[in-house]
Amino acid sequence: MAGDDIVQLNRMNEKTKAILIGLTLGDGYLTPFVGTSRQSRMEIKGDNKNLSYLKWLYSQLEPIGVSDLKPKKNYHQHRFYTKTTEEIGKLRKLFYPSGQKIVPRNIKKLLKSPLSLAVWYQDDGTLDCRSKYHYNASFATYCFSFSDCKLLTEALRENFNLDVRVCKCQMRGKIRYRLYITSSSMGRFISLIKPYVNPCFEYKIRKFN
Repeated sequence: MAGDDIVQLNRMNEKTKAILIGLTLGDGYLTPFVGTSRQSRMEIKGDNKNLSYLKWLYSQLEPIGVSDLKPKKNYHQHRFYTKTTEEIGKLRKLFYPSGQKIVPRNIKKLLKSPLSLAVWYQDDGTLDCRSKYHYNASFATYCFSFSDCKLLTEALRENFNLDVRVCKCQMRGKIRYRLYITSSSMGRFISLIKPYVNPCFEYKIRKFN
């Protein structure tokens, strides 16, 4: 049951849980179950230019067990893995119930920390700042369905008081969706995430630096 999975997650350190939820929504990858095991681990990787952010993630997740942070061969990237555990397996079960990543219907109970929001934004967020009259942030939620994105907007509204819209876009001939934070909510959004934004990503909040 999803409720039981959340109870298990609530036993995690709050900071660790918040980071893992942000990574799961973003670029983190939860490995599939093997056989009857219900354990999983998270793979975290990123561009070398954002190595300071990866090092920060590494230091924050080190208490739950992590591999060495190493360069990825033939790529301009570094990566590391968390330890394989049943607690991380609960995240896999919630976000990949049939093998494909989705937004759980109980996302409001998971996406509650500004730290989760900041980690997710640093992974998948973009700042559109073309003039003093146009200043908006968006999330690349291309792997999620329209209904998944609506669940996210509801969680962001109820938990963070943010006005967020689902926008349709076309990528490689297919309709995709992204989340668009309206101008009226930008000040609040930046104030929520700014304490957690790594210096290598300050360009994503530059007007408020």
